[in-house]
Amino acid sequence: MPALLEDPLSPLVYRVSGEGPFATADNPQIPSSIFPRTVTLRDRVTIATLIPFFTPDDVPKRLLAYLGDNLNKEIDGGDTYPMMDQMPVEAFGKYWFGNFGAVMILGDIGGVEAVTEMEEAGADWNKLCLGSFYVKPNYPGRSSHVCNGGFLVTPAARNKGVGKSMGQCYLEWAPQLNYTYSVFNLVYETNTASTKIWDSLGFKRIGRVPGCGKLKSFQDPVDAIIYGRDLKAEGELVGNEERFDKIRYYLRHSSYPQGADRSEKSRLRSAATHYKLIPSEDGEPEKLMLKDKEVISDPQAQYDIAKQMHLVNHGGINKTTAMIATKYHWVRIKETVSHVIKDCEPCKVPTNKGGTSRSDSTKRVKSADKTPPEPSDSPMIPQNQAQQIETPPYDPLAASAPYLRPIFRLTSTTAWTQASAWAVML
Repeated sequence: MPALLEDPLSPLVYRVSGEGPFATADNPQIPSSIFPRTVTLRDRVTIATLIPFFTPDDVPKRLLAYLGDNLNKEIDGGDTYPMMDQMPVEAFGKYWFGNFGAVMILGDIGGVEAVTEMEEAGADWNKLCLGSFYVKPNYPGRSSHVCNGGFLVTPAARNKGVGKSMGQCYLEWAPQLNYTYSVFNLVYETNTASTKIWDSLGFKRIGRVPGCGKLKSFQDPVDAIIYGRDLKAEGELVGNEERFDKIRYYLRHSSYPQGADRSEKSRLRSAATHYKLIPSEDGEPEKLMLKDKEVISDPQAQYDIAKQMHLVNHGGINKTTAMIATKYHWVRIKETVSHVIKDCEPCKVPTNKGGTSRSDSTKRVKSADKTPPEPSDSPMIPQNQAQQIETPPYDPLAASAPYLRPIFRLTSTTAWTQASAWAVML
């Protein structure tokens, strides 16, 4: 990973490793499988289109300036990007769209030509442009088949699911550009809007950079998370939040979400026999139930529940997972609990090497006299019992087919590229 951020005035880095064909400045090698992609936002009603751009020259000038201005505002905000100096629009165009970029436009848009026509007709990009992302190599040369991405959500589009939709599209398009792995170099842990998205889309926290961000809104330096994801991985259940949102919509309105195809409609009808929706009352939010368990689709809510359960007695992974599974349902509860325990300071004990280890670690070191380890304060849960408890209730949607295949991120060979992973996502 480069030690310094990329100078936006430096030559572009193109992918030259992995499978061909390889793009160049003269020939961007546009895959026929990448074309405008229509998405439905979080309200299940609003339609938007992700338009791919393979060169900055194709992006209308006012639209390019609007996106560049939004990036500079984030830089000035001092909480999401590491850069301190604003980027001129000419440099922004090459930096953001030099390899591959996409822009999300409100409505069902035909393609680049349609965006150009909107620009010429005086389109108000403040209202119509929802966000943008890019894909580019994270490293040069022999490792350039590893990519990263930058994401930007415009102010009018916050809290509408735009960031999540762009992330899903990133996961779909990056492999079609022949990238095999994605790295987000620097996501400040205080940027919870971003971390929620990447955690929910199957990215793994592969590293942490302690105290690397001296941000404007925080007195003490902030840690950054390094995310990674195999773009060829199959079978990961991503899009659970959107899947449950569709079930809620169907149960609430007795109609299908806009854009649902025949197979999706069939899965929703099947789900209606297993799920029920409890309306909000007395200030309590609406609840989606699977049998007698509340469905929790929001990754942050999952983490908060797991933390609450763990803090009852600082139980280990199996015990905490079992407690959660008696009342709640979500996919990979055990993985959420693992994150909570890793973040729990009281569960860390100092080691003789100056580091820390888990107080609930399952590893046992046998001494020379073979003294058995001291018993745990809490009783062990038999393995077969734990497995029964952790088995989630039958989920007809997951059983038939996952709603979404992985479709999503982040930054380039040098420091300026890494800004992408830090982009504001909601």
